[in-house]
Amino acid sequence: MSFFASFLLAALLSLAIPAAATAEGTSDNAEARVYFEEGNRLFQEAGRASGKRQQTLLRQSLEAYVDSLQIVRSRNALFNAAIVLGELGRDDESFNYFSEYLRIEGLEPEDRADAEQRRDALRAKVAVLELITEPPGAMVWIDRKDLAPRGETPIELALDPGEHRAFIEKQGYVPIDRTQRIVRGENVIVELPLSAVPVPIELPVVLELPVPDAPPAPEPKPRLRNAAIGTAAGTLATAATALGLSLKARSLREEADQAAEQFRMTGEEADRQRAEDLADRTDRFNLAADVLWGTTIALGVSAIVLYGVHRGKQKREAPKVAVSVSRQGGYASVTMPFGAAR
Repeated sequence: MSFFASFLLAALLSLAIPAAATAEGTSDNAEARVYFEEGNRLFQEAGRASGKRQQTLLRQSLEAYVDSLQIVRSRNALFNAAIVLGELGRDDESFNYFSEYLRIEGLEPEDRADAEQRRDALRAKVAVLELITEPPGAMVWIDRKDLAPRGETPIELALDPGEHRAFIEKQGYVPIDRTQRIVRGENVIVELPLSAVPVPIELPVVLELPVPDAPPAPEPKPRLRNAAIGTAAGTLATAATALGLSLKARSLREEADQAAEQFRMTGEEADRQRAEDLADRTDRFNLAADVLWGTTIALGVSAIVLYGVHRGKQKREAPKVAVSVSRQGGYASVTMPFGAAR
């Protein structure tokens, strides 16, 4: 590292320190600030060292910045970590840290221009995949969905050269799964229009009006009514089961995300295996819940149709009147179906 570069970064770090404590007074921010200042100290010390000692200090500085970011995702720690990654030759990660920094709202124009210049200087060394969706704001996963998302569209990601699989999802839109090959030194732009999830249209139940004096339908009313009640009860039971499975899937997804985060921090094989197992269980519960929700909808529609037919048949039947007269007296009777229109 040249003396000029060390001097320039030291100046940037000294300017960044006051801004790191914007939420001063909370224990989290205080702890994050300690790690941030330790990273600054180690980097400045690395600027005065050389050889293996310099590389060791750079790695220790990066670890301090990462520890700070795990507590508070501050813009200053992001910017400084991106610079240290570049000094360590980890160009892909440096590019992605600068990209995350540039997605922060409210950056000063000169700060944004500086970060863009530093990131653009890395483009010749990395393979970049740029994803743009319409509408924007879709979550992006790369290669594996059991890990944390990489951000929201529009987004630029520096990845290893070769083929990568992008999973793109946004609430209310059909998910997209896209495989793309990228090459070092090139910026591949992929524009993807999102299709809204179709809204189911409920068609009204249409019953044919009977021809005058037509004979009543042969099926008795109680059978239709009982079938409608039974189907409605089945709908409620199925919905309750589907809700339980959905809640369990959500809980498993949170555990999977936590396990994936733990694997990224430790790199342990056991953590990776646990994250994959939790992700598989989540997918199984989601599939079962989807099947049951579909069954719930089908049962609900069936119950509505059966009840509509039952009510229609009641309305078609007129009241029956009977009169009888004899020497001993007389009587009259009126028969009307339950629920018939008056």
